[in-house]
Amino acid sequence: MVDATSDLVYRTNQDWSEVDIVGGSLLFGRHGSLTPDWLDVLIHPDDRDQVAEAITRARATQTPFSAEHRIRSEDGTWAWVSSRAVPIRPIGGDVTEWFGAATDITARRQHEEHQHLLLNELNHRVKNTLAIVQSLALQTLRGTDDMGLACDRFEARLHALAQAHDVLTRQQWEHAPLGDIVRTAIAPCLLADPERFDIDGPEMQLDPQRALALSMALHELFTNAMKYGALSTRPGRVCIHWRADTVQGRRTLVLSWQERDGPPVTAPAHRGFGSRLIERGLRHDLGGDVALDFDTTGVKCRITAPMPDPGVAA
Repeated sequence: MVDATSDLVYRTNQDWSEVDIVGGSLLFGRHGSLTPDWLDVLIHPDDRDQVAEAITRARATQTPFSAEHRIRSEDGTWAWVSSRAVPIRPIGGDVTEWFGAATDITARRQHEEHQHLLLNELNHRVKNTLAIVQSLALQTLRGTDDMGLACDRFEARLHALAQAHDVLTRQQWEHAPLGDIVRTAIAPCLLADPERFDIDGPEMQLDPQRALALSMALHELFTNAMKYGALSTRPGRVCIHWRADTVQGRRTLVLSWQERDGPPVTAPAHRGFGSRLIERGLRHDLGGDVALDFDTTGVKCRITAPMPDPGVAA
């Protein structure tokens, strides 16, 4: 049975001062007797106190020893094991030795750790999304006299947020292609009449925070262009260009939105939520600069945002 198992099989003397490994050497690279300091040699430093306490408890109660801990393999790496040893004693006598086995549970522990990280990330994203929705609701509905129009705007903004989430979901929320974010934001008009857009820029990946922020801002620009700007009349067109630049030694995204051939533009008397979201929201979420210009020939928006270095989390 010992030869047939892949577990590390061991036996110890009564006080655990001597440990003999009798099976499982192919998996863990261990065999033969271990010195009295086996706890310091074999067990991970962070797990030694736990293992020592489990041994003390098992000896005091003369009940099976059980613990999950890390052991050092032959190549110096650490492997998680679930170890259990039972006391051996003659009928009516004291414990003379312990016989146990340690099962490799490294894959299971890695899976559990991954699940824990995913749960924490999910909680973080849900909180962020709820905060965004709350802000959209407050800013859209506050001070409005036309609840029907306000509800329509709120629904449209939620739809834009959902579309940005769809782009990120396709990439497992690791990044989002900038081209996809741009085309998704203007999709309703782009699909019907692609000739009205001039889209150009290199392939770039955005982290989730930048992708959501830019998606919402582009939605506001697109909605404004459809209602009042270049996309409200047939000749109107929109140019969306971006490039990667270097500013003060840091990789930077420079994106421009420019409307042309539309009706004359008049600067609004006061900034609405859409303008504030573009200017203040983007500055905050992107950590860059936003210039929104209501030029008479067409709305212009220039976004400059530092980008994280490849392989570095934002």
